[in-house]
Amino acid sequence: MATEQAGGQPRYRQLADALMNDISRGRLRVGETMPGELELVERFRVSRHTVREALRRLDDLGLIDRQQGVGTVVRARQPSPSYVQAVRTPSELMRYPADSRLAVIDTVRVRANRPLARLLDVRTGSEWLKVSALRRLRTAPLPMAWTEIYLLPEYADIVPQIGRRGLMVYQLVEANHGEHVEHIQVRIRAGILTRDVAGPLEAPVGTPSLTVMRHYFGRSGRPFEISVSEHPADRYMYSLDLQRGWQSSDTWTTT
Repeated sequence: MATEQAGGQPRYRQLADALMNDISRGRLRVGETMPGELELVERFRVSRHTVREALRRLDDLGLIDRQQGVGTVVRARQPSPSYVQAVRTPSELMRYPADSRLAVIDTVRVRANRPLARLLDVRTGSEWLKVSALRRLRTAPLPMAWTEIYLLPEYADIVPQIGRRGLMVYQLVEANHGEHVEHIQVRIRAGILTRDVAGPLEAPVGTPSLTVMRHYFGRSGRPFEISVSEHPADRYMYSLDLQRGWQSSDTWTTT
């Protein structure tokens, strides 16, 4: 576990596989409380973020139950069947229409203050390149989303390519810098359009909106791209199809 990768596997997956093996072999028994995060950090010589990602993976598979004030408890020796959406590539996750494009409005370097760090779930004081853009459909007169993309500053050279090649931003990072998406976290919340966003979207202030935040995690286990997209409620709908199946480590899945 001391190396960043082994056989192309990121650290959190190495750790998850090791813990799954302990559970399946009975070294960690059903009903038993697992070692705490700090103990796992010391035992496997990984970061706390890596431990949390590994535990999240086991939680998704139905192997553990994380209870506040109690700890992490083993609840099954084998993964549980669940309803899943098979996603073969990250571009299929909450896909936008093929004829939509991003139009970059502004680019600025920012240092995450406390409110922004809480919003993005990043370290206060961390530096990001903020790219503000409108997403438009070629066939629609009104924009469908206002998007703020936060990139690690070392990937600033891809900005001129955004919206020009029909590729998503994470794909531009992969193509130009050899990064690889290992994990995507999506958060969705309802809200209303503020004055700053309503203007570019050509919508009334206070219009109901749907905000979608995506974190793209790379091999290092840290996010290299975070996007926050705000959609007027009457201009965007997300459809999710589920099928009964087993969780698979070879396929992107949502639960």
